[in-house]
Amino acid sequence: MRKSQLDISGVHERAIAAMAIVGVAALMTVGTAERAHGQTFQDVNDNNGACDTSSPACDIAGTAGAGEVGGQPEVQSDGLSSAQRQAIEQRLRDERCKADKSANCVQPGGGAADTASFAGLNLFVSGDYQNKEKDQAAEAGFTSDRAGITFGLDSPMDWGVIGGAFSYNHTWGQFDDNGGDFGLDSWSGLLYGSYYPSDASFIDGVIGLGLKKSLTDRRVINNGNILAGDAKGDTAGFEFQTSVSGGYDFTFDNFTVGPRLGIHYLRTEYNAFTETGTPMALNYPDQVEDSLTSTLGFQGSVAISTSFGVVVPQVNAEYVHEFLNDRRTVHATELDGDAATFVTDPPDRDYFNVGAGLVFVLPDGVSPFLSYSAEVANRFEEVHTVTAGVRIEM
Repeated sequence: MRKSQLDISGVHERAIAAMAIVGVAALMTVGTAERAHGQTFQDVNDNNGACDTSSPACDIAGTAGAGEVGGQPEVQSDGLSSAQRQAIEQRLRDERCKADKSANCVQPGGGAADTASFAGLNLFVSGDYQNKEKDQAAEAGFTSDRAGITFGLDSPMDWGVIGGAFSYNHTWGQFDDNGGDFGLDSWSGLLYGSYYPSDASFIDGVIGLGLKKSLTDRRVINNGNILAGDAKGDTAGFEFQTSVSGGYDFTFDNFTVGPRLGIHYLRTEYNAFTETGTPMALNYPDQVEDSLTSTLGFQGSVAISTSFGVVVPQVNAEYVHEFLNDRRTVHATELDGDAATFVTDPPDRDYFNVGAGLVFVLPDGVSPFLSYSAEVANRFEEVHTVTAGVRIEM
């Protein structure tokens, strides 16, 4: 290799870290990746128990309510996505290289030369867009879109790295069959750190808390007839998330690949509220959901030296298993006190996350990045996310 080009083996550690910003940013946005559930009352003759047939609420919702929204949507989080976790892992791995003061982290000459100091903070900002489609089942189907922005800072330590980030996300969506619409705003804070047992291994930890504000406008149906005046819901809540993950990287010249393993916990709570706008409004109690997932997968990347810097394509995939989340019964009441009981969809306990990304490691510590991730093989929903941003060494 000519000295005018970057030493690929050295910059690779740093380059893949730039992609990691996708992680922190993504971690924030996915930590609040909203999943809106439109509760539906099924046909009173349906044996799945979705509606308490002794309640007039079954008539309020209408018969054979496939797609007919009969209750306030439960808006919750999907937890951390593959793209978010793996991006933050990359970000932290880059700091490991710096903390070790490896000569491979700084290479003289060439467009990809690292000219920034490793002693200061690292700033990043990113934006993301997500599209989600949920199929009709016990709950109403819907299509939603989400846009968000994330800011963060992290710093290398003797033992690894520590950092924090803040994000804001806005979600808007529509229920199938003209069932109404919904919106969600969320504000989240996240702390993360990493410990490096060896040059090629890492253990990451994440903890975060988010506040949420949910608004819904649902169609009201009585005996199959759409009534005048939509039922409007307004509630707030929060979510808590924590995650521990680790991995090992094998490097072959400019190519790096390694396994990933993680465990992730998420708790979401919403306050009780009463709908307005129609005599057919419902009262909803506090709602709580807990999720515990494991992830097992791999991540691979290759560093390509160019005249202007280093380009790092990356791919990743992981298998996800849900342990804790389950189908729940929601006990709402009508304004006159009659019960309105229905159930949520059970989660798909096994599915996959796949993703790909591109990082440009430029002079003066500037690293733009772009990534795409998808949730696949989930029998209830399909999710696509695009994240773009920049990392700057200060």
